Amino acid sequence: MKPIYVIGSANADFTLHADRLPKLGETLSGRNFSVNIGGKGLNQAVAVSRLGGNARFIGAVGHDVNGAMLLKAMADNHVAFDGICTENATTGMAMITVVNGDNCILLHAGANACVTPGMLTEKKTLIQDAAAVIFQLEIPLETVMLGAHLAHDTGVPVFLNPAPSAPLADDLYPLIDYLIPNEHEAFALSAIPADTEDGCRENIRFFRERGVKNVLITRGEMGCAYNMENEIRFCPAVKTQAVDTTSAGDTFVGALCVQLMQGKALPDAVEYACRACAITVSRPGAAASIPFASELQ
Repeated sequence: MKPIYVIGSANADFTLHADRLPKLGETLSGRNFSVNIGGKGLNQAVAVSRLGGNARFIGAVGHDVNGAMLLKAMADNHVAFDGICTENATTGMAMITVVNGDNCILLHAGANACVTPGMLTEKKTLIQDAAAVIFQLEIPLETVMLGAHLAHDTGVPVFLNPAPSAPLADDLYPLIDYLIPNEHEAFALSAIPADTEDGCRENIRFFRERGVKNVLITRGEMGCAYNMENEIRFCPAVKTQAVDTTSAGDTFVGALCVQLMQGKALPDAVEYACRACAITVSRPGAAASIPFASELQ
């Protein structure tokens, strides 16, 4: 099985639960503090591996205790590491506050900023021999652009999860086979609200007109909106009690990619990814909450 390459961020997640967010200048007591592996790139690589794909990860970690934790976690989750361990930056970090199952996050890029275009140029043959390549936006945008070109030019499917949201160059859109924003990220890119079905339809048309082949808008407890050529469909979410939504989107991306690379039809892959998300949000943690394929059988 050809590998699915995830090119992106790896972070140490520092998570604290609270009843509400503090106001500016206010101190609140939290609970259930934990330090876990995270970063959208690494989360998606773990999702690919746990859900049946041959996962390989290109990213960067620091030569520090958090970097060592992430490298061990990759090995434990059967994610092959083709990135770098640098002494020039500390491992990326995320400060996560969870309130009533939802979350807000502060990021420190750290070593993730070392995932440069030059680094990808050295990995060119790996990317061009992949089954698919998955990107997010926690690494430099110019790196995403080059990686998308390297994959697209040799027919390797490009998946982009545009998170955290940032303006995208017009010439990036035609390189994307699967664009997977949530409602907020879609709105940030299109300036079209995506919190209704009509809004999702308008957003999908917006991205399709710019050259994206497939658009999938994740909608939390409302499921997913996506297109089959020019037909727009809606897949409902699986009802569950949300405990922590931190890596729900990452689970969706990994699950979707694995299913499509295994030859599943897009509607079946979307339904599977929604079921995987239901498991993820029902338990705490980022990568730790991502399910294994056996849990969805």
